[in-house]
Amino acid sequence: MKFCKDDIASVARVLLCIADTSGLIRTFQRGKSEVCGRFGLFTDLAELVDLLSIEFVMPSELYVPRWNIAPTSQVLVVTAEEGSKTASFVRWGLIPSWAKADTAFKRPVFNARSETVAERAMFRGPFANRRCLIPADGFYEWARTGSRTKTPMWFYDADERVITFAGISSVWRGPDGVIESCAILTAEANSLMSPTYNRMPVVLSDDWSEIWLDPAADRDVLLEALRPREWENMRVREAHPDVGSARNDGPHLVERQTDLFG
Repeated sequence: MKFCKDDIASVARVLLCIADTSGLIRTFQRGKSEVCGRFGLFTDLAELVDLLSIEFVMPSELYVPRWNIAPTSQVLVVTAEEGSKTASFVRWGLIPSWAKADTAFKRPVFNARSETVAERAMFRGPFANRRCLIPADGFYEWARTGSRTKTPMWFYDADERVITFAGISSVWRGPDGVIESCAILTAEANSLMSPTYNRMPVVLSDDWSEIWLDPAADRDVLLEALRPREWENMRVREAHPDVGSARNDGPHLVERQTDLFG
């Protein structure tokens, strides 16, 4: 029996849906997928609070260092309100506020394209009113290293400083309560990222981070914040293959080899 490309694509989508429901998301559909699909945040909480000048209003034991954060899990987000920045945990995978209860969890969006975030119906409300920062120590992407093999790569700051992704969030009210969720914005890859993949999460500098959280920021200025840029301190090295399963965690995932680029 012969299969056409549409048949193969349909089967791939079904398999991806099965993977999504298990909570073990992997970014395999490279032709259409977005990054970031995995990242880590393991900086000590006290240092994190000091670096980002945030108020951590939840019990400190809720913060657990993680080296392999996957979609559908709870992630730390930073928001600004009345002149102060606060940190909270939300679900990674944006659920629109208007989603129906029977479909809300079937197609959560983990990434949003910066080029269309201000225009698409799903994103323009959160872009206008619910912008957030998502701190990370770095992120992963898979590089093709053979005809059938891919190698996980760890992208991070050379000074091991916490970076912040541009994010948007949403509040969904369902029959069992309220769920707050988020998505990471992506842009075209810079020169270091492009050999591995053609997209990357939007990493904001300190100045742009402040603007991104400003509720009064001008729309055109916000779009300028999302413009693709070189990340001068960006480095990349091979990561441990264990990162391929969301069940695996620990510092060994990023303690792999010497820097390959940068």
